[in-house]
Amino acid sequence: MPRDKTAAYERIIRCLKEEFLTFGYEKASLNRVSSKVGITTAGLYKHFKNKEDMFFCLVKDTLDAFHSVTDGSIDQMETEKEYNPFDADWAMFWVDFIYEHYDGVKLLICCAKGSAYESFEEDLIRKEAKTNREYANILRGSGKMIKDISDMQWHILATAYVHLIFEVVRHDMTREEATEHMQFVKDLLYPGWRQIYGL
Repeated sequence: MPRDKTAAYERIIRCLKEEFLTFGYEKASLNRVSSKVGITTAGLYKHFKNKEDMFFCLVKDTLDAFHSVTDGSIDQMETEKEYNPFDADWAMFWVDFIYEHYDGVKLLICCAKGSAYESFEEDLIRKEAKTNREYANILRGSGKMIKDISDMQWHILATAYVHLIFEVVRHDMTREEATEHMQFVKDLLYPGWRQIYGL
Protein backbone atom coordinates (compact mmCIF):
# COMPACT_ATOMS: atom_id res chain seq x y z
CA MET A 1 0.00 0.00 0.00
CA PRO A 2 1.31 3.50 -0.82
CA ARG A 3 0.77 4.68 2.74
CA ASP A 4 2.89 1.83 4.09
CA LYS A 5 5.62 2.61 1.57
CA THR A 6 5.55 6.28 2.55
CA ALA A 7 5.76 5.44 6.24
CA ALA A 8 8.62 3.01 5.59
CA TYR A 9 10.48 5.59 3.50
CA GLU A 10 10.12 8.23 6.21
CA ARG A 11 11.43 5.76 8.78
CA ILE A 12 14.42 5.00 6.54
CA ILE A 13 15.17 8.72 6.13
CA ARG A 14 14.95 9.26 9.88
CA CYS A 15 17.33 6.36 10.60
CA LEU A 16 19.75 7.35 7.82
CA LYS A 17 19.96 10.89 9.15
CA GLU A 18 20.60 9.64 12.67
CA GLU A 19 23.29 7.24 11.41
CA PHE A 20 25.16 9.82 9.30
CA LEU A 21 24.96 12.48 12.00
CA THR A 22 26.27 10.07 14.62
CA PHE A 23 28.98 8.24 12.69
CA GLY A 24 29.67 10.37 9.62
CA TYR A 25 29.52 9.15 6.02
CA GLU A 26 32.61 6.94 6.12
CA LYS A 27 31.69 5.00 9.26
CA ALA A 28 27.95 4.89 8.70
CA SER A 29 26.68 1.30 8.62
CA LEU A 30 23.83 0.37 6.32
CA ASN A 31 23.44 -2.86 8.28
CA ARG A 32 22.83 -0.77 11.39
CA VAL A 33 20.31 1.39 9.52
CA SER A 34 18.40 -1.55 8.06
CA SER A 35 18.29 -3.21 11.50
CA LYS A 36 16.79 -0.09 13.06
CA VAL A 37 14.27 0.28 10.22
CA GLY A 38 13.33 -3.39 10.39
CA ILE A 39 14.20 -4.32 6.80
CA THR A 40 17.10 -6.03 5.06
CA THR A 41 20.02 -4.02 3.75
CA ALA A 42 18.91 -5.04 0.26
CA GLY A 43 15.61 -3.37 1.06
CA LEU A 44 17.38 -0.01 1.35
CA TYR A 45 18.43 -0.31 -2.28
CA LYS A 46 14.82 -0.42 -3.36
CA HIS A 47 14.73 3.26 -2.40
CA PHE A 48 18.29 4.41 -3.20
CA LYS A 49 20.98 3.59 -5.75
CA ASN A 50 23.80 3.46 -3.22
CA LYS A 51 25.15 5.00 0.00
CA GLU A 52 26.08 8.21 -1.84
CA ASP A 53 22.50 8.57 -3.04
CA MET A 54 21.27 8.14 0.54
CA PHE A 55 23.50 10.95 1.76
CA PHE A 56 22.52 13.20 -1.16
CA CYS A 57 18.85 12.69 -0.34
CA LEU A 58 19.51 14.12 3.14
CA VAL A 59 21.46 17.20 1.98
CA LYS A 60 19.75 18.04 -1.33
CA ASP A 61 17.39 20.68 0.07
CA THR A 62 20.25 22.33 1.97
CA LEU A 63 22.46 22.36 -1.14
CA ASP A 64 19.63 23.92 -3.15
CA ALA A 65 19.17 26.57 -0.46
CA PHE A 66 22.89 27.41 -0.46
CA HIS A 67 22.94 27.72 -4.24
CA SER A 68 19.89 29.96 -4.17
CA VAL A 69 21.55 32.32 -1.68
CA THR A 70 24.94 32.50 -3.40
CA ASP A 71 23.51 32.79 -6.92
CA GLY A 72 21.06 35.47 -5.75
CA SER A 73 23.89 37.52 -4.26
CA ILE A 74 25.89 37.32 -7.47
CA ASP A 75 22.88 38.41 -9.53
CA GLN A 76 22.30 41.37 -7.20
CA MET A 77 25.94 42.35 -7.34
CA GLU A 78 25.97 42.30 -11.15
CA THR A 79 22.63 44.05 -11.79
CA GLU A 80 22.18 46.60 -9.00
CA LYS A 81 24.52 49.57 -9.28
CA GLU A 82 23.96 50.62 -5.68
CA TYR A 83 24.29 47.11 -4.27
CA ASN A 84 26.02 47.14 -0.90
CA PRO A 85 26.39 43.82 0.95
CA PHE A 86 26.58 45.69 4.25
CA ASP A 87 23.04 47.02 3.85
CA ALA A 88 21.78 43.57 4.87
CA ASP A 89 22.54 41.90 8.18
CA TRP A 90 24.23 38.83 6.73
CA ALA A 91 25.51 37.71 10.11
CA MET A 92 21.98 37.25 11.41
CA PHE A 93 20.83 35.92 8.03
CA TRP A 94 23.24 33.01 8.42
CA VAL A 95 21.95 32.24 11.90
CA ASP A 96 18.41 31.95 10.50
CA PHE A 97 19.65 29.95 7.51
CA ILE A 98 21.60 27.45 9.60
CA TYR A 99 18.74 26.81 12.00
CA GLU A 100 16.29 26.41 9.12
CA HIS A 101 18.58 23.75 7.58
CA TYR A 102 20.49 22.62 10.65
CA ASP A 103 20.77 18.89 10.01
CA GLY A 104 21.70 19.41 6.36
CA VAL A 105 24.40 21.95 7.25
CA LYS A 106 25.72 19.69 10.02
CA LEU A 107 25.93 16.76 7.60
CA LEU A 108 27.77 18.79 4.95
CA ILE A 109 30.25 20.40 7.35
CA CYS A 110 30.88 17.70 9.95
CA CYS A 111 29.82 14.36 8.48
CA ALA A 112 30.63 14.36 4.75
CA LYS A 113 34.20 12.97 4.75
CA GLY A 114 34.42 10.18 2.18
CA SER A 115 31.36 11.39 0.28
CA ALA A 116 31.10 13.49 -2.88
CA TYR A 117 30.50 16.49 -0.62
CA GLU A 118 33.56 16.30 1.62
CA SER A 119 34.98 19.43 -0.08
CA PHE A 120 31.74 21.39 0.33
CA GLU A 121 33.24 24.00 2.66
CA GLU A 122 36.36 24.45 0.52
CA ASP A 123 34.20 24.80 -2.59
CA LEU A 124 32.14 27.45 -0.83
CA ILE A 125 35.31 29.28 0.22
CA ARG A 126 36.57 29.32 -3.38
CA LYS A 127 33.22 30.64 -4.57
CA GLU A 128 33.19 33.30 -1.84
CA ALA A 129 36.72 34.47 -2.73
CA LYS A 130 35.85 34.61 -6.45
CA THR A 131 32.66 36.56 -5.79
CA ASN A 132 34.48 39.01 -3.50
CA ARG A 133 37.13 39.66 -6.16
CA GLU A 134 34.45 40.23 -8.77
CA TYR A 135 32.60 42.64 -6.50
CA ALA A 136 35.84 44.54 -5.87
CA ASN A 137 36.37 44.87 -9.63
CA ILE A 138 32.82 46.19 -10.08
CA LEU A 139 33.40 48.78 -7.36
CA ARG A 140 36.79 49.68 -8.81
CA GLY A 141 35.15 50.22 -12.20
CA SER A 142 32.68 52.65 -10.62
CA GLY A 143 35.50 54.73 -9.14
CA LYS A 144 35.64 53.34 -5.62
CA MET A 145 39.03 53.23 -3.93
CA ILE A 146 39.49 49.49 -3.55
CA LYS A 147 42.52 48.13 -1.76
CA ASP A 148 44.71 46.04 -4.03
CA ILE A 149 45.05 42.65 -2.34
CA SER A 150 46.39 39.35 -3.65
CA ASP A 151 44.45 36.22 -4.59
CA MET A 152 45.92 34.54 -1.51
CA GLN A 153 44.62 37.34 0.71
CA TRP A 154 41.14 37.03 -0.85
CA HIS A 155 41.29 33.31 -0.12
CA ILE A 156 42.36 33.88 3.49
CA LEU A 157 39.54 36.39 4.04
CA ALA A 158 36.96 34.05 2.54
CA THR A 159 38.30 31.13 4.59
CA ALA A 160 38.07 33.09 7.83
CA TYR A 161 34.49 34.21 7.12
CA VAL A 162 33.11 30.86 5.96
CA HIS A 163 34.89 28.89 8.67
CA LEU A 164 33.60 31.22 11.39
CA ILE A 165 30.03 30.86 10.13
CA PHE A 166 30.17 27.08 10.37
CA GLU A 167 31.60 27.12 13.88
CA VAL A 168 27.91 27.24 14.80
CA VAL A 169 27.40 23.60 13.80
CA ARG A 170 30.90 22.39 14.61
CA HIS A 171 30.31 23.38 18.24
CA ASP A 172 26.58 22.58 18.35
CA MET A 173 25.74 26.10 19.47
CA THR A 174 22.28 26.97 20.69
CA ARG A 175 20.51 29.62 18.65
CA GLU A 176 21.26 32.18 21.36
CA GLU A 177 24.95 31.25 21.33
CA ALA A 178 24.98 31.37 17.53
CA THR A 179 23.44 34.84 17.51
CA GLU A 180 26.08 36.09 19.94
CA HIS A 181 28.82 34.37 17.93
CA MET A 182 27.73 35.86 14.61
CA GLN A 183 27.47 39.32 16.15
CA PHE A 184 31.09 38.83 17.23
CA VAL A 185 32.01 37.78 13.67
CA LYS A 186 30.26 40.85 12.30
CA ASP A 187 32.05 43.20 14.71
CA LEU A 188 35.36 41.51 13.98
CA LEU A 189 35.28 41.32 10.17
CA TYR A 190 32.89 43.91 8.77
CA PRO A 191 35.03 47.02 9.49
CA GLY A 192 37.91 45.41 7.61
CA TRP A 193 35.69 44.43 4.68
CA ARG A 194 34.33 47.99 4.45
CA GLN A 195 37.87 49.34 4.39
CA ILE A 196 38.88 46.95 1.61
CA TYR A 197 35.86 47.83 -0.49
CA GLY A 198 36.03 51.55 0.20
CA LEU A 199 32.46 51.61 1.52
